[in-house]
Amino acid sequence: MTQALPKRQDVPVENTWDTSLIYATLDDYKAALENFDGATKAFEETYRDQLHRLDQVLDALPVYAALSKEQSYLSSYAYLNLDVDKLNDARAEEANLFDQVYEKAYPRMAFLPTELMAMDESYLDQIGQRQPDYQPYLTELKRQKAHQLSADQEALLNQLRPVFYHPETIYSAAKFEDMVFDDFEVAGKTYANSYVLFENDYEFSHDTDLRRAATDSFYKTLRKYKNVTAQAYLSQIKNEQIEARLRGFDSTIDYLLHQQNVSRDLMDRQIDVIMSDLAPHMRRFVKLVAKQHGLDKITSADLKVGLDSSYNLRITPEESRKLLKDALSVLGEDYGKMIDRAYDERWIDFAQNEGKSTGGYCATLYEGPSYILLSWTGLMNEVLVLAHELGHAGHFQLASKQSILNYDPSLYFIEAPSTANEVLTCNQLLKANADPEFQAYLISELISRTYFHNMVTHLLEAAFQREVYTKLDNNEFLNGDKLCQIKRQVIQDFWGEEFDITEDAGLTWMRQPHYYGGLYPYTYSAGLTIGTVMAQELERNPDETVVKWLETLELGASLSAQELAQHAGVDVTTDQPLRDTIAYVGGLVDRLEALVD
Repeated sequence: MTQALPKRQDVPVENTWDTSLIYATLDDYKAALENFDGATKAFEETYRDQLHRLDQVLDALPVYAALSKEQSYLSSYAYLNLDVDKLNDARAEEANLFDQVYEKAYPRMAFLPTELMAMDESYLDQIGQRQPDYQPYLTELKRQKAHQLSADQEALLNQLRPVFYHPETIYSAAKFEDMVFDDFEVAGKTYANSYVLFENDYEFSHDTDLRRAATDSFYKTLRKYKNVTAQAYLSQIKNEQIEARLRGFDSTIDYLLHQQNVSRDLMDRQIDVIMSDLAPHMRRFVKLVAKQHGLDKITSADLKVGLDSSYNLRITPEESRKLLKDALSVLGEDYGKMIDRAYDERWIDFAQNEGKSTGGYCATLYEGPSYILLSWTGLMNEVLVLAHELGHAGHFQLASKQSILNYDPSLYFIEAPSTANEVLTCNQLLKANADPEFQAYLISELISRTYFHNMVTHLLEAAFQREVYTKLDNNEFLNGDKLCQIKRQVIQDFWGEEFDITEDAGLTWMRQPHYYGGLYPYTYSAGLTIGTVMAQELERNPDETVVKWLETLELGASLSAQELAQHAGVDVTTDQPLRDTIAYVGGLVDRLEALVD
């Protein structure tokens, strides 16, 4: 039998991230929690109902910013440690300590934006004139004023706000604590299965019997938890719908897009144009790969397979450092130093272990480390994941030049730096090795990882979300079976009738935590649209483009997403960047067909 994943305590420490960079010891974390509790209490006692006085606002804003920074450090320490060891009761208790403090601290801080939004805009302008660093934050408050509730209503929502995160907590508990996957057998050999093993390895396996058997095993377990997971998700979107109605929005989608400062047409364009125009290119690509693998039919279990190649070798973490530094060298010496820090200071968690959160992400602490979660397989697709997450790290390291209140840009832009890194990495590697087999292999990886993941997987999530929110606002009945029907139909619409989209494919909605973050999935394709244009410009005109690109990343949330893209030289008010990106993917498929045939 294949080995199950090791326990967290059994993985090499050099493959884990170092959260002692946040707080040196657990006792330091607990002391910081106690101090934060007292500081938020003092903040409320000092400044609540005093913000009509300009001198008090000018004093309060830096304190509020400092408390926001400390809150992010505390939550990061608590949940980064838990995310890599979710079955560890001690880690869960440490996270619970934060939750207990945060439930009291959040409303003690949240009165500040509530009271400021109730002020005349001329008063907010005065504050911005006196403290220019906070001007973008104050501009955002003015934008939110139209949907502001009464002071009492806002206070009540602030008290309840921590409860709104419970649906995601329930989802995570089912996913990481309750789900146990059966072993499965292929050709007389028994294999263990898990979320990490399936999503990071089996799903991409070139062994068709193994891949399909692992898929059957995986979805057999998911199906058992369909209804409880559906109730968690439906609770999430109902919470969003209630707040949307309270704040006077015409639909839940409008409310969620307002949070991103993005119009409905930008989201709809991403979904509709990709569904119609990208689908034919991706169908060609998958058919080409299926032919190379000798598949008799293409099922939903076969969609993520890349070309088989002698170059499909495992890469060590240290080998990935040199590869990525070379590929991203166009971004400059300081960017390279940031990559070295990520390795040397152990910002990256490479380990595969039992109880670790799936997928990958980057969590940057303001003026602190950028923690990157992976489950390292060493395959090229994982190298591209690391390039992606280092893109987030580089972005937020640069954005820390802004105030923490102007730091976190709209979701519409958030995936641009990360996806640009993926495209840039592949393009640089293609230029470095002219061997046709390598070219075919890497183009396949670029399509199947970067474009498939961001412009198909996440885009189909977005199409699913749009349909679910529309049915929600139309008061249509939703449950686990309905969600599966919607998801399967969306997948079938993209791939067409030539592909065998199985019943199990309808369960795919259960795999994504993104649904608990509002309208996040469509922004991957938006970011990749910007990222593709920037990666091409960085190749064509590196000296001028890199300065402009890094300047854009330094702006944080001081501009809207559309303005940030415009500053970088990409006009997303038109559909041209999206259509250019789709044409680029079509060109990649053309190149691949020529190389393989």
